[in-house]
Amino acid sequence: LEMNKPIVLVQEADPTKGGGTMEELREDCPETLQRSIFEMDRPHAVWMRAEEFQRVSLKIIAEALLLCTPAYMNKVSLPLCIADEPRIASFDFSKQVT
Repeated sequence: LEMNKPIVLVQEADPTKGGGTMEELREDCPETLQRSIFEMDRPHAVWMRAEEFQRVSLKIIAEALLLCTPAYMNKVSLPLCIADEPRIASFDFSKQVT
């Protein structure tokens, strides 16, 4: 916080791996830091153990950090993708859906 570096909140979803609700995580944080960390509208990613969901979390984390760099500060989002992941354009219905 002192160095003003970007922070992304990453919440472990699995309670057996130390995960909990955001309220529980906030309570674990020193009281003097809680407001600076949890009340500043920071990006938030839930870390899941399934590979497909980890990809989503990684993209959220990468996008949040890239948007803090000089090259992307004027953007609000980035079209990030991971090699070999299915693209939404590759999905199609065989029949028209109404």
